[in-house]
Parts: sequence; C-alpha cells; structure tokens
Amino acid sequence: MTDRIRLHYLMHIELADAEALAEKILIEQSVETPLDVLSDDIKEKILGRIELLEELSDRAGYCRVVFSFSAANVGESFNQLLNLCFGNVSMYPGVRLLDIELPESVLSHFQGPRFGIQGVRQALGVYQRPLLATALKPKGESDAYFADLAYAFASGGGDIIKDDQNLIANFSAFQSRTTACQQALQRAADDSASRCLYFPYIASKYEELERHFAWLKELGLKGVLLSPLIMGLDHARGLAQQYDLIYMAHPAFSGSFSIQASHGMSAELLYGYLYRLAGVDISVFPNAGGRFSFSQLETAAISQRLRAPLTGIAAALPCPAGGMTYADLPDMGLTYGADSVFLLGGSLLQHNADSKKSTADFKAKILEQFDEELVAQEKSVKAVSSCEIGDSAAQAFLEYLPAVDFDWQDRPAILYKKDQTLPFTGVKRIELIGKQDEACCFDLRYFEIEAGGYSSLERHQHSHVIIGARGRGKVLVAEKNYYLSAHDVIYIKPNTAHQIHNHEDKPLGFYCIVDRNRDQAESI
Repeated sequence: MTDRIRLHYLMHIELADAEALAEKILIEQSVETPLDVLSDDIKEKILGRIELLEELSDRAGYCRVVFSFSAANVGESFNQLLNLCFGNVSMYPGVRLLDIELPESVLSHFQGPRFGIQGVRQALGVYQRPLLATALKPKGESDAYFADLAYAFASGGGDIIKDDQNLIANFSAFQSRTTACQQALQRAADDSASRCLYFPYIASKYEELERHFAWLKELGLKGVLLSPLIMGLDHARGLAQQYDLIYMAHPAFSGSFSIQASHGMSAELLYGYLYRLAGVDISVFPNAGGRFSFSQLETAAISQRLRAPLTGIAAALPCPAGGMTYADLPDMGLTYGADSVFLLGGSLLQHNADSKKSTADFKAKILEQFDEELVAQEKSVKAVSSCEIGDSAAQAFLEYLPAVDFDWQDRPAILYKKDQTLPFTGVKRIELIGKQDEACCFDLRYFEIEAGGYSSLERHQHSHVIIGARGRGKVLVAEKNYYLSAHDVIYIKPNTAHQIHNHEDKPLGFYCIVDRNRDQAESI
C-alpha cells in the first residue's frame, strides 16, 4: 500500500448527483476552502483524490466512493484521523463511512490492545472455550448484594464480572462497591480455587480519573470497563496505554453512529477496527437477536475485524451481549467460536434463583461445545527451534569475539529460517555462542531486522530473553506491544506469542538467549 489513507463511503444518492457530492466531501474533509483559491501544491498534498465512484448494482439509489489522502494529513494523531474520516462529513445526511485503510506509517503509531486475546486468556488460565461474563445489576441494590452476586458467579465458574454501566457514583461509593466485590472474589478464590476477574466501570469526571485508576491499582484489580465514545476515543486510548489493565469497552452512546443503514459508520469499523486502535481488549456490542437491531451479518463482521491480522496490533475479543439467554448459547458458540466473551446479565439472574447454580449451568452449556483442556499441556515436543531451521553454523570455538559494527570475525550471518512457512522478511541471524560445543546450556544469537522487516509471529514451549543492541522496534509479547531500544531487556515466557517489527528507517539489532535444547516454533 502507498503512503496514503483510503476512506470508503456509502452515499444514498443517485449516480447523476454523486460526483458533485463526492467533490464536496473531498473539500470538506481536507481544505474546507473553494478550489479556485488553492495553490497546485496544496491541491496535490492536502486535498486528496477520488479513487473510485460507482453505483451499487444491488442497492438502488446508493453509490460507493473511495477517497485517498496523504498520510501527512494525520501524522500521529488519532483525533486528526477521526476528523479526516468523519469530521464535517458526519453532518451530511445519507453519507456513511464504511471502512478505513491505513498505511503502515500511520498504523505504526497505534499500540492497540495491551493484552488482547492471549493476554486475557493468560490472566484467567482459560484457553479453549469462550469466556463467560456477567454484570452487577440492577442499579439501586446494596454493596452487600453485589458482593454476594460476585461471590456466587465466581464460585459457579464464571470468568469476568463487570459493573453495569449505570453504576456511576461518587468516589466514596465507588471505593465501597469495588472493595466489597473484590473481597468477595478473593473469598471465592480461597473457597473454590476460582479465577474470576472484576472490571469496575469508570466514568468519573476528568479531574477524578487518576484517583479512580489509582484505587484499582491499590485493590490489585486486573481490568476496567470504559465507554470509549462517552470519554472520547483518543482519551480512552491514552488511558489504555497509561494503565496496565485489561480494557473492556461498553457501547453506550454509540448507537447514533452505527444504527442507521444510510448514515454514521459501519458497526464493524466502529466496534471492531476503531475500538481496537483505541486499545480495547474486549469489545462489547449488541448480539443479533437480542434487545437491539444488529444483524448476524454485522455482528460477524465486528468479530472478524477484532480478530483479523493487523500489523503490530494484537487481536481483541468480541463480546456479544444484550438480551442473550441460556438457549442462545449453542448458536453463539457456532457464530463466534472459542475466542470470544459471552456477556449474559438478566437472563443469568432469571435462570435460577441460586446464582452459583445458574452460572454453573451456563458454563456447562458452553462446555458442551468447547473443550477446556489446554492443548499446550499435552505437547512434549523436543525438536530444533524454528529460529534454527537451516544448516548449523560451522564456526570454530572461540573464547573472545571482538565486534566491529555488529560484525564478528568467524561468525558470518546466516539465513534466519530456511523454512518460510512462518512468514518473515528482512531478518538475518548470527550464531555467537552455543553452536560450537561451548559448555553451556543456552545459545546466544544476534539478530538484525532491516527497515520495514519483521520476524515470524510464533510461540515456543521454551523461554526467550531479548536484549536491545541498536535501533528501535516494536515487540509484540502476549498481545502486549513494547518498544525495544538499545539495552532494553524483554523476557518472553513459554507458550507466549511474540513478533518483532522494525518500523524505523535504520536496522534494528538485538541479542536473543534461548535454551540449548528447545522445541519447534508453533505458528499463530
């Protein structure tokens, strides 16, 4: 893709009038000035282009238009990206933003989910089934009631319990409720070895946000529920980067953006792509057939965008909700698969007066479709690492390896991997210690990734230690993104997905230490 942003719109207009509207949108979203007063340079660099304009054959009275703009129009700003995509044009009736295509130069500025699918699963120790979630409701009940509900849900085998988005109160009441619920979950863990996470809802005024987040840290909580469109997408993104918490996003305030077929923006773009760029680990959206009017096509598209490969951005969990019942669980399993969160509130309370029994029933229904056992525990592979696929380096044993500009005599660079079934580009490897019969139980290698290159996305049963040597890159570890610079150290636990990208214009070099005897890589 060239260094341009491509925007796809649906226009409810006849083809004869579509070109004039497209030109108006082009101007409104960029220069907001009559064309005859613009210089040729501004027209070329700022104005943008109409790449495609066509009438839809399957929808009478609708046209599709694709614009492209230079990536320089947004730089590193999420807010400016949103303004470019759906600023003034949001006030044109009959215009709907369908999709956004970002070049690498823009996408690389987004950290995305801190935890993502694998990080959330690791926090819970659940890998092979959908996660079961519920909400503390109704508003007006006491802290003791909510604590009892949290205890019962955790004891029954539930995974995530969140505040209802209506539970907004002053800081003192927030402290009281969150303390009671977290203590209840701790009791459940002590009594039944349950592992349930609690996500309080934060929607305080700006001046009190830091105090609320500090309180979550003091309680030792692992996650939080936010409403990104109430807070603002970039504000929510900043909070996701600032605080080491699993970020569950509620769709409150978003309906006007996505509910009309000829206006706003597509549901998959909003709840899938934009929420993911904003750092969302779990995206809550209305399931088809529930209390809201989302279709199966829309909900499937949202899930696909949350989990689709996206360079440098971890996949996130779809969380269908909104009026789902016990009877809906089999269809939800078929629709969303294992990598999802099923959020059931009122129906779980209605199913059985005993909330623990109700939770156990819902979980048992899920387990009828999905095996909860860890596949990784059944593996005992002992083979050459995929990092070592290819001929062993045949250098002689040396006690001293002087380096000149990351080049070692008698240690030539060799192919990163001969087998390219795990995609990578622009990577070379130098075996320093370990392949020459040294008396050690580890191997030390130096890797270098050229500008724009990346390593394979993979995981192993053995651990890694990565030490930055030169340049700067982005390292994906367990669905978290870290920046790696010289002398930075990153530890990668066993069975943890990892990948390294070099988004800079200079080489990225790093040392990697691994076990001498290790397993073969598993692709992600």
